[in-house]
Amino acid sequence: MRSRSLSTISVSVLLAGLGLTACGSGSAAAPPKPAGAAPASVAPVSAAPIVGRSEPRASVSPPAGTAAAAGSSGSQTLPRCSAQDLRWTVVRLTEAAADEKDPANAELVAVDSGSRDCVLAGYPTLEFHLGKGPEATGVGKGSPAPVTLGVGKKAVIALRYSEFNGKGPDTGNCVLVTAGAADVVAPGDSTEVRAPVVDRAGRPTQVTICGDEVRMSPPVAR
Repeated sequence: MRSRSLSTISVSVLLAGLGLTACGSGSAAAPPKPAGAAPASVAPVSAAPIVGRSEPRASVSPPAGTAAAAGSSGSQTLPRCSAQDLRWTVVRLTEAAADEKDPANAELVAVDSGSRDCVLAGYPTLEFHLGKGPEATGVGKGSPAPVTLGVGKKAVIALRYSEFNGKGPDTGNCVLVTAGAADVVAPGDSTEVRAPVVDRAGRPTQVTICGDEVRMSPPVAR
């Protein structure tokens, strides 16, 4: 009887030990983690905008061969008038206004005959030649304001010189230059073009210049 009781107790103790072992192993095992999950201790980082900072803005200069349009804010630019834009003529003036103290002898006229607006910025190069001999050269004072020319519009430069007619400071001893055309280079350009001399009606004529200088007034739009 005692032996049977001991056997029963031993079996009970053995079963209880097995139960504790199973419970211990079950509590130590961690549930499997889903694939791709981030560790619990790492928080996602988002890029915060930087307040009060701006990127430096590059300054833009007008490309070579351009000039600021007259009367504009300076931000808009137009190309310089070149030989392909302009048609030049020298208009001989035979009648001066009565109230003019220093009347012009002629006018150098530049017409925008191209397909774009452009800016005449400065004095042109102007030369009158007597064959391969004497010449009279245009001279301007200061830096004239740029003149914006639309297509079909013109700029006028008054020309003053001594004529061989007993009038003017050089008529006593001068070298005559009689020419039916002038050689002109637009300011900022390098191409020389011929400008025919015409009268007010547009008919071909000549100018006779006493001396080697032709005074040019600043260009004006007309």
